[in-house]
Amino acid sequence: MIPTHMDAIHISTARRIMEENEFSVSFLTAAGEIRHIDRAVSLRYDYLTGTRNIKCLFDDRPPNIRRIRDVFIYEINDIEVYI
Repeated sequence: MIPTHMDAIHISTARRIMEENEFSVSFLTAAGEIRHIDRAVSLRYDYLTGTRNIKCLFDDRPPNIRRIRDVFIYEINDIEVYI
């Protein structure tokens, strides 16, 4: 079950959302910058390192792949994520 109207969700729920659907994500980079991706799909999750490969889908350019750490994700589909 995917929540639709919530103030915040736990990271475990956010992981389920990322595994099942296309999603939007906001996260911090290692340099401390805030990034937002409107359309993404999860490709692979590495449980040991807590990193995830996501494919960023763009309307005006080819997709690219990024690796992000789950602990740096603070918003999924405009819902705040807590650990």
